[in-house]
Amino acid sequence: MPLIDLVEGKVKDDSGKLDLVDDFDPAVAAALASYSKHRPKIKVVDLPGTASHDLALPAEWVADFSTIREVEYPLDNIPSSQLSSDAWSLYRSPAGLLLRMLETDIDVGESVRISFTIMREEADVPAGDLDALACLAAATCCEVLATYYAQSTDSTIGADVVNRGSKGGDYGRRAKAFRQRYMDHVGIDENSTQPAMSTVAAKPKSGRTRLTH
Repeated sequence: MPLIDLVEGKVKDDSGKLDLVDDFDPAVAAALASYSKHRPKIKVVDLPGTASHDLALPAEWVADFSTIREVEYPLDNIPSSQLSSDAWSLYRSPAGLLLRMLETDIDVGESVRISFTIMREEADVPAGDLDALACLAAATCCEVLATYYAQSTDSTIGADVVNRGSKGGDYGRRAKAFRQRYMDHVGIDENSTQPAMSTVAAKPKSGRTRLTH
């Protein structure tokens, strides 16, 4: 089942009457970004030698996100020759970020193998993590709805104020519960400092309505 459908199923209330949850895309994108930090995808690439200390990073490298997990040189040794972190560094040159080998040049025809982290797409999420990821996106949707109801309680009809205020509080509690389910699944301590989730209001895709319209 597509992730967005899982999120929609969690955000709708039991009566199925909630009609304010059509634009989930920003919440899903934010959830994937956070999940990628907690459980990034690992990519393995061989970098060709240049007869120098410096090697160009691969096209898949994500600026301000990717980190190197392992550097192997020379290749094809058994066991593999994993270099310690003091044998290489990342070097920022005018041409961009490079992998600098500190102890040797890498000749043309040789390669250095690196393992590094990249962002996950929905197709890269293991089946066992999908429900937790849907909870994280659902938490963001519920927070948006809680804010919507909290800002819509200015009414001269007392019953309407109470009803909307109650809905706002309910969505706030649901958001907290959904987020906790995600944190428990990925093993995050609730007392640790985590990057805040954010959702940017963007134009919905064709055929979709906004979350709070």
